[in-house]
Amino acid sequence: MQDKGKILQEAIGRVVKKVRKQKKLKFTIFCYENDIAKTTLYMIENGKNKPYITTLYEIIRHLGISNKEFGELLDKELPKSYWKNEE
Repeated sequence: MQDKGKILQEAIGRVVKKVRKQKKLKFTIFCYENDIAKTTLYMIENGKNKPYITTLYEIIRHLGISNKEFGELLDKELPKSYWKNEE
C-alpha cells in the first residue's frame, strides 16, 4: 500500500492540473504570468514532490479558486479510505 503522504501528493497534483486545464490555462503561459518555475509546477502536477504550503497557496490563488474550493476538490480526489484510521 502506498503511504498516505504520496497519495495526498498525487491527489494535489491531479487537482491542480484539472483546474488549470478546465480554465484553459496553458502550462508555460501560466508559469510565466504567475512567476512559477515550470519545473516546480510540473513536479507538483505530476505528484513528483510535496509542494510547500506557500507555493500551493500561490498556485491556488492564481488558478482563481478559494482554499475552500481546493479542499473540496481534493477531498473528492482522495480515495474514500484516506481519512479512515489505520489500526
